[in-house]
Amino acid sequence: MPGRISSRAAGFGGPLAAVAILAAACGGSTAAPGAPGTSTTTAAPPPSSQTTTAPATTSAAGPTMTLTTQTGGYGVWLTDQTGRTLYLRTSDTGTTSSCYGACATAFPPLLATGPVAASGAAVAGDVGTTARTDGTTQVTYAGHPLYYFATETSPGQVKGLGAQGVWFLVAPTGTMIKPPPMAPPRMAPPPMTRPRMTPPPMTRPMMGGGGG
Repeated sequence: MPGRISSRAAGFGGPLAAVAILAAACGGSTAAPGAPGTSTTTAAPPPSSQTTTAPATTSAAGPTMTLTTQTGGYGVWLTDQTGRTLYLRTSDTGTTSSCYGACATAFPPLLATGPVAASGAAVAGDVGTTARTDGTTQVTYAGHPLYYFATETSPGQVKGLGAQGVWFLVAPTGTMIKPPPMAPPRMAPPPMTRPRMTPPPMTRPMMGGGGG
């Protein structure tokens, strides 16, 4: 009998030892209280060094040009800031200029390289620009491309008015100013002739009689 009891005790010893080893293993895998847990974090990307800049202009702006007005015998018309007269061409189509070559030599276009302002009686809302075929920018007013007359060099001159029947001044309202109609030439009266004087009638001399 004692040997049988010893055998059973030895049979139960194996499972108990296995349980103890398992418990020890599980206990070893348990994190200690207060120890930080393992977590996965994603680092924030570094701030971008790229900056947004305003788009650059294709060309530097030139000085401001000013349209103003002149008053004279034809009323009020447009000039540049120095007083030189500006013209429109009736054969232009809208804001598109048709004056090139010899035409542009005689009537140079008013070109701008920067902003265009208005003063005097000129209306700022009527000021504009149009592109020419050579890439330059021409100033317009009320939809009309503007020009100088090449032979004019002083303020107030209007030598180009009425030239070729298509060149006229520009009023502040945007309408054209034509020269007044020419009056018919006055006929000079015929030269006066002096009346011919009739000579007095000749008288025969009286013959005196002799006394005896």
